[in-house]
Amino acid sequence: MKKILLSTILIGISLISCKNSNEKSTPQEVENQNNVKTVQENEITETKSKDFDISKIPLSSFTIIDLPFFDLPDGYEYSSKFDRDYESIRFWTGNNFELPEGSLFYGRISTTENKQFSILELTKNLNKVFMDAGAVELFQGKVPREAIVQNEELNPITDYGLSGTAYGFQGNAKTWTYVIRQNLQNIWVQLNESDDRASLYIAILKTKPIEITSKLIKADQMKLALDQKGMVTLYINYDTNKSDIKADALPTMDEIFKLLSENPELKISIEGHTDNVGNEKYNMQLSEVRAKGILDYLTNKGIKSERLKSLGFGDSKPIATNNTEENKALNRRVELRKIS
Repeated sequence: MKKILLSTILIGISLISCKNSNEKSTPQEVENQNNVKTVQENEITETKSKDFDISKIPLSSFTIIDLPFFDLPDGYEYSSKFDRDYESIRFWTGNNFELPEGSLFYGRISTTENKQFSILELTKNLNKVFMDAGAVELFQGKVPREAIVQNEELNPITDYGLSGTAYGFQGNAKTWTYVIRQNLQNIWVQLNESDDRASLYIAILKTKPIEITSKLIKADQMKLALDQKGMVTLYINYDTNKSDIKADALPTMDEIFKLLSENPELKISIEGHTDNVGNEKYNMQLSEVRAKGILDYLTNKGIKSERLKSLGFGDSKPIATNNTEENKALNRRVELRKIS
């Protein structure tokens, strides 16, 4: 009797299933299914595109003044290290790149003599130090190549002094990203495997607001310098490795236009200069296109092209030694020279 009852139930279920699979869905059922699918797709998109929110990171009270803020483990040393007073580089959070700005320390960690390099030993030691300082690990793994390429197109920043990708974003290198959130500053840390299997790159950025020290040179001051010295030095802001004139440089550009408009007999040579970061050929090309960009700006506003010429000298004519960030900033300049 039990077997007959069970068989009857199974047959009934089978018939219902066959009916359901053979029946066409009503328009309302199709709409409901599509709505569910759309909601699911939106949830996935929202998760992928969700921006990093540093306010959700717990605050750390650990005191950090100078960089780096820790000692390396026994047997390890910096084979090279550098400081920049103000810089911006990419930090991968797992979903996107953050580009904090501030003081930067970066270097290459390798071993002392007779010490065998161990990436596991080194990263475990560093991880302990970071966690003790209140850090949160945001990412550990390989940064997606497509994300790197897309970000480079939008933000062609320096990346440890190199044009192009940062050390650890090349090939199949592994990256570790940490952040230490504090009341008045944040500390970003990024570790990148090198391709030599015997070193590790590290970048530490302490956020701080930029100090604006440049002053606008008026058209009459430019005219006076040209009359007395035959040239005037200007500091015009450009995006790193680009020739596009930034918005905050437009007032200076307009003063140059005013100078030429009020002195129709004046002819000038616009000469671009760079610091020594990058190779000689690249710096020469960069200085040339930057000078040409100023010339184009002026001619587009109505200044006759025969009154202007543009030249680039790259890093061949420094006015200060390129041994500090301050001196490098002095060398990144534009000079206007009076043409007889």
